[in-house]
Amino acid sequence: MPLGEISHPIALFSVPHMVFLAVLWPAGAVLAFFFSKKFGYSKKLIWICAFLALFCEIEKILFFMVETEGGFRLPAEHIPINMCPFQIFFLFALALSESPKKCKTIICYMYPSMVGGGFIGMLIPSVIVLGYHGLTELSTYRYFFFHGMLMFLGFYLFLSKPIQYSIKSFGTAVAFVAMIMLFAIWINAFFGWDPTVNFWFIVRPPAEGLPILNLNHGWAVYALQLAWICMLLFTLCYLPVIIRDLPGLVKGIWKKTPEVRG
Repeated sequence: MPLGEISHPIALFSVPHMVFLAVLWPAGAVLAFFFSKKFGYSKKLIWICAFLALFCEIEKILFFMVETEGGFRLPAEHIPINMCPFQIFFLFALALSESPKKCKTIICYMYPSMVGGGFIGMLIPSVIVLGYHGLTELSTYRYFFFHGMLMFLGFYLFLSKPIQYSIKSFGTAVAFVAMIMLFAIWINAFFGWDPTVNFWFIVRPPAEGLPILNLNHGWAVYALQLAWICMLLFTLCYLPVIIRDLPGLVKGIWKKTPEVRG
């Protein structure tokens, strides 16, 4: 959509943008605390959120669908492969799965990726930087609602304790995100003919002029910075678990280490 057709476009870190953050960040945390205490872990809530996320994705498709010589098409950059849209598939997988082992693996990754993805998605919304959204656009509210819901779900999955989180869960989550980042490099290369494609922000930063995420020192350094930030976010999400379990883990390793006698 050309920028001239947008009424009241939202700029990055503008007053409207900060209002969305000020409302949705605390609201997600408060609602997650309330639902976890009131209902505990509920598959019904997962189903509801899965369908809400699906409706958000349908609205996004309708918003970005463009007419071409070959008919109406969705630009490649908007297919649901990025971290946040891809959560829709994880939500339905979690809702449908009856295997505790599969559910545990999915939740280990979903909890930090939803908290971190929802947080970053609202903080640095690249689509707003590109000028697609304005205060009078339904898609603006869909975008913030969807990412706010993901953040809520991430907190909810942690607070409702559907699994016993551990340092092993943290390792599983980190391994999962590492594999996805490698997949993202490949899938971006697959869509190399489209310069707008930037799944997982592997190709370039989500916005211009960011202090850390930039291409000032080349792509390899940028990719390492992105991986470091993902690792930091996942570590912060698992920090209460790490603080709780690390002393016991170190103690266990110390006991298993054989003594060297002279």
